[in-house]
Amino acid sequence: MKKFLSLVLALVMTMSLVTVSAGAKDFDDNGDIDYKEAVDVISALGIVDGYSDSSFRPDGSLTRGAAAKIICNLILGPTTASALSATTAPFKDVPTTNVFAGYITYCAQQGIISGYGDGTFRPTGSLTGNAFMKMLLGALGYDSSIEHYTGSNWQVNVVKQAIGIGLDDGNDDFVGSRTVTRQEACLYAFNMLQATMVEYDQQNTIVVGDITINTTSSRKDVANNAKDQTISDDDKMQFAERYFGDLKLSGGKDDFARPSNVWRLKAEKIGTYPKDADAVYTSKVEAGDIYKDLGLGSTVEKKAVSVFVNGVENENASLAIRKGSSDELNGSANGVLTEVYYDKDDDTITITEVNTYVGQIAKTVKATDKRDAYVVVTPDGSKNARPANMGGNAEFETAESFDDDAYVLYTYSDATDEIKSVALAEKVEGTVTRAENADTNDNDKKALTIDGTRYTASAKIAGENLSDVSVKTDYTIYLDAYGYMIYVEEVEEIGNYALLLRSADKGTFVGKKAELVFTDGTSDVVNTAKNYSDAENLNYDANGDGKVNSADTSSWNKAKFDNGIAPVIVTYREDSDGVYTLRAVDAAKASYTFASS
Repeated sequence: MKKFLSLVLALVMTMSLVTVSAGAKDFDDNGDIDYKEAVDVISALGIVDGYSDSSFRPDGSLTRGAAAKIICNLILGPTTASALSATTAPFKDVPTTNVFAGYITYCAQQGIISGYGDGTFRPTGSLTGNAFMKMLLGALGYDSSIEHYTGSNWQVNVVKQAIGIGLDDGNDDFVGSRTVTRQEACLYAFNMLQATMVEYDQQNTIVVGDITINTTSSRKDVANNAKDQTISDDDKMQFAERYFGDLKLSGGKDDFARPSNVWRLKAEKIGTYPKDADAVYTSKVEAGDIYKDLGLGSTVEKKAVSVFVNGVENENASLAIRKGSSDELNGSANGVLTEVYYDKDDDTITITEVNTYVGQIAKTVKATDKRDAYVVVTPDGSKNARPANMGGNAEFETAESFDDDAYVLYTYSDATDEIKSVALAEKVEGTVTRAENADTNDNDKKALTIDGTRYTASAKIAGENLSDVSVKTDYTIYLDAYGYMIYVEEVEEIGNYALLLRSADKGTFVGKKAELVFTDGTSDVVNTAKNYSDAENLNYDANGDGKVNSADTSSWNKAKFDNGIAPVIVTYREDSDGVYTLRAVDAAKASYTFASS
């Protein structure tokens, strides 16, 4: 049983934590691809191509004609398939000049595809998951008539068989009636490469009067007893073993020590891709939880448990996985991706922990003829909130562009001393209404509530200390891929500058109003979000210590009493209803110019 405690956003980060070699094609929209392993392998084989603009367009719809090309590329190989042609039109809407005519003709002759009752094929029409699965099953050797892939119930029979052999593995949201996307097509074709081919001993059809009888022995798997089983040592013939002998799958570990699939095409590595973990956590976890989530029936002793942090083994973190144990896994915490892999054959457990850190983009460098595009990341935070081996700025190759100084999430492999992923951090702005900071180092009790939403701190949180955060003050926080708060900064400026002349009091005007002089020299009395006649609501910090206290209030009241005005520079923002929010600014830090009036 698998237990996924992380948020949906975790998928974004997890999918980026793959180690890819030069064998994989570097599409400009790699960040939009959910099924990276499948797309890398299928594109490396030339089965599905990218576009001339270096994009893959993973969510583009798969057409019926393109699906026929994929099947031909799978069975014949891209080189042979590209030479296919049609001497006669296979369907009345597919002339011999159609770009897919050769592919459609071949698939029709092999009984893999069929057209519509009106004699058309509709090559530009979109293809459903059911229809594509039927084509893949046909290529694996399943007989359409014997398996009842025709008639009114054909979709039920196709889906039952396809799911039964795992053609939809990796897509928990498979809906057979929905149009297949390009990356889904790669995923299903990728699964087919690893699926076992089938054959029938006999396929005789006997017609007696109006009755047709199919006589056949039971379907069986195709045997493969050769020594060079390139996909699986199960003595069965996987599709790739028959048609792509140069493609090889082996086991290995990625740069975070996660058990992984290693794909090679001839001598060139396509990439290393972590396997699905048996349990996944993004917060503190106890040994008893792991025991329960793995469905164990007996204790796995400490010596059989290996724990890796950022790719390096931590022998001190190993612990026995036993029923009901409250022993906490050292290193597991909010924002730490903890993945558990159980080897049933050896009765061993591998646990990997991947920390997420926050940094800023120092610069983005475009690709040249000598080097791929990359970004430079500046680590942010104290010694405990950054990788131990990362002394300063580090580079990460990516075609994705970021704004300078943008806050990003990154992971780092201590095993290889390099950044392994970079993603933009989610930004949240608002007024803090509650700040929590425990005396003990208990991450679950460190949180900020902003505009009614509570955000729990990540173990690697950076920025301002939560103990220094002032309530009723505007802050910007950044979230990691799992929804935890990873960076905190006070909003010093919320908009354009203005000079506050008067705020509502018991004198000239009462209520939520203020008189402002703007940088263009004009002035106006505006409606305000709060009554800014007191220092706290304006966040007036007279002594510049980062807090609004009684001394600031006294200074504020004295300034108003002595001068009759509020001598303070503010920044402001105006909402859609014309209501202004004001915030005091340290005049020494502000950059502004007021026009003469």
